[in-house]
Amino acid sequence: MMWSEQAWERVKPIYNQILALPFNQELSNGTLPKEKFIFYLAQDAYYLLEFGRTLSTISSRMQDAELVLAFADFATGAIFAERGLHESYFVEFGLDSKVQPTPSTLLYTNYILSEAAYANVEVAAAAVLPCFWIYKAVGDYIFAQQTGDQNPYKRWIDMYAGAEFAAAVQKAIKITDELATQASAATREKMFIAFEMAARLEWMFWDSAYQMEKWKI
Repeated sequence: MMWSEQAWERVKPIYNQILALPFNQELSNGTLPKEKFIFYLAQDAYYLLEFGRTLSTISSRMQDAELVLAFADFATGAIFAERGLHESYFVEFGLDSKVQPTPSTLLYTNYILSEAAYANVEVAAAAVLPCFWIYKAVGDYIFAQQTGDQNPYKRWIDMYAGAEFAAAVQKAIKITDELATQASAATREKMFIAFEMAARLEWMFWDSAYQMEKWKI
């Protein structure tokens, strides 16, 4: 069994809880309150910029030229996705370009940035994989529930269920598996731990958006 298959088995209960979150259920059926979706978009824009920085950091630490280019491409894709949000939803809803991250968003971005800078590159790659893989899986799940084009969040659903994003996800999984095959047993276990932690933070990110999380003090 590939490392990625084992990793997914470990986080499957977390993934199922992500699907069951009110945010994703209501996004799927089109009943999610607009203010919650707008709140999510702002946090996602902040996250994507930090995710791009994370991927650039991992790219700079890779020794293999192909992996340097792969993570550089991932970073560029994250930045383009953030710009896409600004050019569409941000303009449409009149959102401020300066976003104050919530505690959950800040926890997530600081975690992946720290892993990218200080962990073994194999562990760093595992830490960013859930953002690719879980988003794609959730997007596919929600897309499959659609019965028409009346959902007000159709553009978001289509973006994460699209072929271009699917190709990037498969590439990220393949790279992580290749890194795992060359790693020691101890490092592979650290990769599992990082993957699971990031999956938990994915859950927190969506839940905090639905709660419209604020700093308490």
